[in-house]
Amino acid sequence: MAQGRAAAQDAGVNAVFAILDAGAHLVTFSRMDGAWLASNELSIAKARASVMFRAPSEALNVPWQAGQPVPHFDHIHAGGLLLMAGGVPLLDGDGQLIGALGVSGGTPEQDAALARAAIARVLE
Repeated sequence: MAQGRAAAQDAGVNAVFAILDAGAHLVTFSRMDGAWLASNELSIAKARASVMFRAPSEALNVPWQAGQPVPHFDHIHAGGLLLMAGGVPLLDGDGQLIGALGVSGGTPEQDAALARAAIARVLE
């Protein structure tokens, strides 16, 4: 979480981070001061989608365009999934799914970049 928070600070984004295990159970959660309250649920829903499909949360979605309706946003209420960028699978050294990281607080593109940056910082 510290690596994700540092990446978010570097990007000027107040974000929420959620890590789920391979069974989609919440393992840890961190909310930066000033992050939107809605991001609490959104980060978990992005991580859940990533675990359920073993892929980035945006893999089954269409690109998001500023000023346009947010596609698939309603899925957070229908099963707790959000097919929007910001959820990334976590894999062990053998490539096996061990969980997912979900990030919410910026645009979907920013959230995805923060999730990937957090993972990259852990692997450094």
